Amino acid sequence: MATPMMIAKGVMYRLGVLVIAVIGYFYLPGIQEFFESGFSLLWDRDFDGLRQFILSYGFWAPMCSILLMTLQSLIPFVPGLAITITNAWVFGWQYGAVYSWLGALLGACLDFAIARWYGRPIVEKFINNKYLKLTDAFLRKHGIFAVFITRLTPIIPFKVISYGVGLTTLSFCQFAIATAIGQAPAILIYSVIGQNLTHSVRATVIITSLLLAIGAFGYYFSEDIERRFFPDKE
Repeated sequence: MATPMMIAKGVMYRLGVLVIAVIGYFYLPGIQEFFESGFSLLWDRDFDGLRQFILSYGFWAPMCSILLMTLQSLIPFVPGLAITITNAWVFGWQYGAVYSWLGALLGACLDFAIARWYGRPIVEKFINNKYLKLTDAFLRKHGIFAVFITRLTPIIPFKVISYGVGLTTLSFCQFAIATAIGQAPAILIYSVIGQNLTHSVRATVIITSLLLAIGAFGYYFSEDIERRFFPDKE
């Protein structure tokens, strides 16, 4: 059982991390500019601008890409798909997929940690409470399987699910494994088509539709799949 001293230390630790993050954003050289420029390009879906932005970091371009994918998870309606396609365009689909997968996983874990550490009042600053309530109901019904299915469909915002799961009792390891596996097919497919960006619009629509159909199929038959592959689930 947690003692008042342990609770107080936990609160101070969380506040300390938050203060360090804020100080780093405003006072570390280049950090604020990186955020503002990167998010502006993502918001505008400026693929060519993103490509030039990532390549401007030279040797550190892969790290820039991973960090950009990680940090975009914090901001609602900023599309990670734009980075996935740009990564494949810049690095080739193989390396691009790896960087996108790693950045997306780190971003999801960051969202989960914020929700788990700071609770619902903080999460509601990022995500509309209406969407959190829908996520709560979906997660209560399907648990870890819901995480896996939603990662297959890029239309469902990853960050909403990540924040939502952080507010449940689902363990971090379960969340991370389901995310790592579930997001891989979509990232791999979009990376392949992203390597030929200028010819990808029609393919992107087709692949997105296919992934949505797979996600819908999984949701519709989720109870049967859970009974078959998770027989011990209560």
